[in-house]
Amino acid sequence: MHDLKSAFRQLAKSPGFTAVAIAILALGIGASTAIFSVVHALLLSPLQYRDAARLVQLQSHHREQGVGNLAPATFGAVAAGNASLAAVAAQYYYYVNLTGTDPPALRTTADVTADYFKLFDVAPLRGRGLIPADAKPGAVPVVVLGHALWQTQFSARDSIVGRQIMLDDIAYTVVGIMPASFKDPSEVAQLWRPMRPGADNFLDRSSRYWTVFGRLKPGIALAAANAELATIARQLAQAYPKNYEGWTLEAADLRGLVVGDYHTGLLVVLGAVGCVMLITCANIAGLSLVRATTRRRELALRTALGASRGRLIRQLLAESLLLALLGGGGGVLLGSWGVDALLATVPEGWLPRADEIALNLPVLAASLGLALLTGVAFGLAPGFTASRIDASEALKDSARGSAGPSTRRLRAALVVVELALALVLLTGTGLLGRSFLGLLHKKSGLDASRVLSLTVSLSAKRYDSPAKRWDFYSRVQTEVAALPSVQAAGFTQTSPFRWGIPVGFTPLRADNSATTSELPQAFYDSVDVDYFKTIGSPLLAGRGFTPADDAKSPPVVILSETAARRYFGAENPLGRFITPGAPARFEVVGVVGDVRRSGLAADTPLQVYRPLAQRSTAFATLMVRTTLPPATLTKSVEAALWRIDPDTPVSDVVTMDTLVSRSVTQPRLYLTLFGLFAALALLLAAIGIYGLVAYSVEQRTREFGIRTALGASPGAVLALVLREGATLIVFGLALGLAGSLAAARLLQSMVFETSVHDPAIFLAVPLLLAAVAALACWLPARRAARVDPITALRAE
Repeated sequence: MHDLKSAFRQLAKSPGFTAVAIAILALGIGASTAIFSVVHALLLSPLQYRDAARLVQLQSHHREQGVGNLAPATFGAVAAGNASLAAVAAQYYYYVNLTGTDPPALRTTADVTADYFKLFDVAPLRGRGLIPADAKPGAVPVVVLGHALWQTQFSARDSIVGRQIMLDDIAYTVVGIMPASFKDPSEVAQLWRPMRPGADNFLDRSSRYWTVFGRLKPGIALAAANAELATIARQLAQAYPKNYEGWTLEAADLRGLVVGDYHTGLLVVLGAVGCVMLITCANIAGLSLVRATTRRRELALRTALGASRGRLIRQLLAESLLLALLGGGGGVLLGSWGVDALLATVPEGWLPRADEIALNLPVLAASLGLALLTGVAFGLAPGFTASRIDASEALKDSARGSAGPSTRRLRAALVVVELALALVLLTGTGLLGRSFLGLLHKKSGLDASRVLSLTVSLSAKRYDSPAKRWDFYSRVQTEVAALPSVQAAGFTQTSPFRWGIPVGFTPLRADNSATTSELPQAFYDSVDVDYFKTIGSPLLAGRGFTPADDAKSPPVVILSETAARRYFGAENPLGRFITPGAPARFEVVGVVGDVRRSGLAADTPLQVYRPLAQRSTAFATLMVRTTLPPATLTKSVEAALWRIDPDTPVSDVVTMDTLVSRSVTQPRLYLTLFGLFAALALLLAAIGIYGLVAYSVEQRTREFGIRTALGASPGAVLALVLREGATLIVFGLALGLAGSLAAARLLQSMVFETSVHDPAIFLAVPLLLAAVAALACWLPARRAARVDPITALRAE
């Protein structure tokens, strides 16, 4: 306590040093706290399920078709034939219309197998969960509500349990309410229904659309479970080669799949924060060395009065720790604001486990530990340096004190490290920035300006035929197209830059025989006559869809440019046929431009379009092009739709500009974080080299006065000081370039169509850092060149 009180008094005597040190520490620890909050939530903390470490997701793998989910019959084989999993459950998502509410709402249900809630080991908050009897043929339709839906749609009324709600015009009895802490792994489902034979084909072996989860038995390792799954896969391939040849089965840690491709990026960002903290420590250590040097006489006097070396180190360390705690407190506050700002920039649903990101106890404990570690790190160097003071020599020295050679070398080394780390971060930012600008300049394939997108879901009970669905869509399209300021309106089954349905197609030869070439799946979509006009997709060959392409006319398709090239090569695709499987076959009547519907960072997909009049689905997206800001048209479009059917839900109202922008959310997030850290590193490095040169100028004032008195010009003095700074800059840049070349490989998965060793970046960034560092050297050097020799010598 005596040391802490003394430390507080010492820091109060130097308010400028204290304020600068606390500010630097707060910035460094604040950045670290914000990022560690994200890393802890996504990578370190277990999923919000009981004994979550034993939860896995089962996937099917094909050497050419990649990773997929499981077919229903595959799930049955795994559930019956495995001995490693205590429970196995499956789900798939489905959109349902919730009616009887104002307005009607589109909601996402997870249709699940009987053991679903048992697998996640969760009990309902109200009522009961699903039981095997609910899935039997003829059973009363039941549903379990998610907590958020219960609160927002039903005002958290307990009386809803046992009551009926209308889903797709079918009465479902609410049997339970799940707790707020329970969400499905993808955080998509708002309610849960049981799968049942008849409604779901449990014998299907080809459609891999079930997401399957498992819980390992106690003591069973993941490798043992995968060995058993490999055996099941071989047995299925032998029994059903048509469906399983080339496919394997594998269980993967559920948490890793939930985080997905954010794992590598977050670790790289965490490394960037580590660089910022190292620069922070180096900067504060440099300031502390300067301060310890100015206190040489005080420390020498303490030594002369009997203070031991350990006692001096302890005193200086106490000051450093006090500074670190004060800076850590400010850092936690900045970190809290940083987390809020970070979450505000990420669209909802784009960052996994986003609702778990917070300054919780583990994060606060880590911040406290980081602050204490930082205090020790930058406190030991000046402590050991000051403790080696020769008391008799120091007391003879000038009142200001002067740094010895070892201290100057240590400060110079710290500045070199700061410059090198700053260069690593700036280079990473440059590579990410170049990659991001390249993404923004990529053509999306559509004109997204002033286009409104909204989703419409029809009741399967009331619109139980393609003719009824097409009649609804055509009437809505006519109503909306007639609205003032609307230039065009068109329907599509799926939504570009949001989702799609991949289907395998086979091109037919000129003699109409099927080819045997392996081709990637194409997005299969149904669109109306005005869809391509609405999104601005150009017709490259053939014709577009016309009103004559109705349910009574021969089935036709329009291909995207890439699909036409992959299916037919250099041959003319018009008049040729493709098939999703016998006996269906579709004539190619047109070719349109590609749309990067999976995102600007994704490869251009193959796309096959059918006329909506020939393939009317119960789910579609309406696109509306307007001369006004699209958001101002929302109410008018909804009113037009509800004039035709007031019970049809409208959801996902968003502009196409927003959807295209969201497709680069992840690279934008990485660029923003790296840019902030690099700017902070550049500022700290500039402060470091400025402080070192400025202190050197102050210590050599008498020398500069003598040089000037003996005839040295201001330019010569200026060059003398700049040489000292230039030496540090050269060493820092050399070390930083080596580090940047090594670290650039870590960014390989985070950049798109950009070389991680881009020569332009590796030339421009060092020049930028050199210019900033040179400016930081020039300011104190200019002061040295203006030294008045009479004033300098009189002061001595």
